[in-house]
Parts: sequence; C-alpha cells; structure tokens
Amino acid sequence: MTRMEDWRGIAAVLLITLSGCSGADFALPSISDAEINQASLAVGSGAADLPTFPRSDAEYREMLRNVADRLTASAPALCRHAKVESCTIDITYSDESSVNAYASDRNSVTVHRGLLELLQSEEEVAAVVAHEFGHHLAQHIEEKQRNAAIGAILAGVLAAGGAVAAGADANDPNMPDAVGTWMGVGAQLGALSYSKEQEREADLLSAYLMARADYDLRRAGRVWWVLAQQDKEKVKASLFDTHPAGPERIVAWEKAIVEVEKSPDKLPPWKP
Repeated sequence: MTRMEDWRGIAAVLLITLSGCSGADFALPSISDAEINQASLAVGSGAADLPTFPRSDAEYREMLRNVADRLTASAPALCRHAKVESCTIDITYSDESSVNAYASDRNSVTVHRGLLELLQSEEEVAAVVAHEFGHHLAQHIEEKQRNAAIGAILAGVLAAGGAVAAGADANDPNMPDAVGTWMGVGAQLGALSYSKEQEREADLLSAYLMARADYDLRRAGRVWWVLAQQDKEKVKASLFDTHPAGPERIVAWEKAIVEVEKSPDKLPPWKP
C-alpha cells in the first residue's frame, strides 16, 4: 500500500486543495511585505521573557463572563450582517497551562489559563474571545466540517490510486481497510485548522465586534504582540502555516483599526 514518503505528497496535495476551499468572504485589508518586514524587526527586538499576570480561577472566569456578556450585547447587528442566526457566545474556561484558545461547535469558545496569564487587560482578553467568535460569524466551523469530508475523499482516492500505480492489486481484500485508514487521516488533516485567510478574517470581524462593544482596539492589540513573541522564528508566513505569522497579524490588526474607525456603520464590507 501507500508508503510514508508517498503520504507526504498526498498531504501536500490535500493542504493546497483545502486551502483553496477556505478563503475569506469579507474584504481583508491589504498588507505589504515591507510592512511585515518592519513588524518582524520590532518583534525580533522585543524582550525574551514576557511578564505574566496571574489571577485566581474565579477571577479568570468572571473576566471571561464579563467579556462574553459585553460582546454578545453588541453583536446582533454584526450577526445579521454576516447572516448568522445564533448570536450568543458560550464561554468555557480551562485551567490548562498551554497558551491556547479555540472555537468549537456552534457558539462555544474555550480559553486556557496559560494564555490568560499573559494578558494584562480586559481588552486583550476580549480580543481573544472576539477572534474565536469571529470564526463563528464567518461560519468557519461549518467550512472545517466540509473540509474534513473533502480531505477524507481526496486522501482515499489518492492513496488507492497511488497503491495501484505502485503495483498493488485493486482486488486485494486488504485494500478497503487500508484506504479507509488514509481517509481517516485525510479527514483529520482537513479539519485540522483554519486557513490563513480565515484567521485574518476572524481577526477583522473581531475588530468590528470589539468596536461595537466600545473596547479600545489599540490597547487590545497587545495580544498579537504577545502571541508573536511566543513564536519569534515565524517572521514571515510560509506556504503551509495555518496561522498568519505574528508580524503579519500585527500589521493586519493595525490596518483593521483604521478600517473600523472609518466605517460609519461598523460593519465589514463583503469581498467584491
């Protein structure tokens, strides 16, 4: 059956194909390589050790509830604009020490203590929550589910075709089980992460949502510097990165602030 080195080629085809299925529906601010390079220099010169702001679990839960309530109260017009019916943010606090936050199901957002300890203000916490809710606003969860199905089908077809081309017997009774295994891997790869455009779209939508909730977007922007410091070697986005590199994200956030401040209705424009 398909060898591991063959799977690398299958994975590359899947990543390229799935990235083409996971674009943005809203118009994203344009950014240049020069702007990214300038931000990269700033990130690279930052302090190696970030300060931490430890609080009790009860304080973290209360902060997240306040943020969720404030954002939810400001979200209805943006939800209608994005054509999303459900507009409630369900917050889950995790006491795990990893620096992480993620969106799941319909409106669920989970934030880990490891990330919260690096955030100084409620604005920064709101940026994290709003970003994850931005994935819901842009219906990225549904797109990930579709990508999982596409990944399974593509992996099965490519694995079976590659095996036959390498001399395997298409009537081999072990063929269905082997192909099924590759389909499972393909499904996992398809649902693994969002595309770069989707991540930037979630950031953009979060800026509009936070502005509607009267959060200070410039103060909130520290969160992207924090995350960039967590991964300094990513000075530029590469082909298979699923998140924009830290400097790219910082520049995009600054552009989003300008766009939001100029917007009379605080609603993002759709892509032409």
